Amino acid sequence: MPSQEHILVLGATGVSGLIFVKQVQKLPESSRPRLTLYVRSRAKLTEGIKLDSSIRTYEGALDNEKALSDAMSDGVTTVVSFLGAYPSLKSFLLRSKTPLPITDAMPTIFSAMRSNNVKRIFVLSTPGGYRTKDEPPLTWYWYIFAYVMPKLFVPQGGAEMQNIAEVTAKQDDLDWTIYRVPHLNEDDENRKVIAGPLDHEYKGTIELSRGSLGKWILKEIEERQWIKGVAMVSNPS
Repeated sequence: MPSQEHILVLGATGVSGLIFVKQVQKLPESSRPRLTLYVRSRAKLTEGIKLDSSIRTYEGALDNEKALSDAMSDGVTTVVSFLGAYPSLKSFLLRSKTPLPITDAMPTIFSAMRSNNVKRIFVLSTPGGYRTKDEPPLTWYWYIFAYVMPKLFVPQGGAEMQNIAEVTAKQDDLDWTIYRVPHLNEDDENRKVIAGPLDHEYKGTIELSRGSLGKWILKEIEERQWIKGVAMVSNPS
């Protein structure tokens, strides 16, 4: 990866975000991209990240455009978002599809990107969160996992992930990549990753290690195979 790459991470204090940051820290200095973390609270970062002088950290809310713009102001080239919805008992009981705090904040994130000439963004979604019009029908197995189960058990979370992806895909001037993930686990980061359209030919499973996801994102930043693309990302059986 070119060392001049500068990645802004959203959701850096979550499990996937922390793993991704640690993976970047392990890269050889000659090929290590710069990192900026935009977090609500520095306290949630590990000591190893807090003490790394090469990592810039900004605190702020997702709807704070000035703070976001400040975080992107020093040559950020790519935004990587690990932001995702959390299950809500209240939404489950009431069958509610609101609130949508991340979706509501996306226009602010896009505006800050444009103000700083940042073109590339990776956005997290779910298997059923977004499908392109030309994707063939799903198998029953994937249909149940991607659509039936989220609507039954996480109506608000499913709506949030769908809306995040939909609003991102409308940004014609940005180089977005929507990456759809199944169940995330702590398995080996060196596991093979299958990225592709979710159709009858897709060979991935409903499992994905967070470490292998991080390595796939770093590879995709360099290879740029999924610009304005929607990739289902998982490990094979």
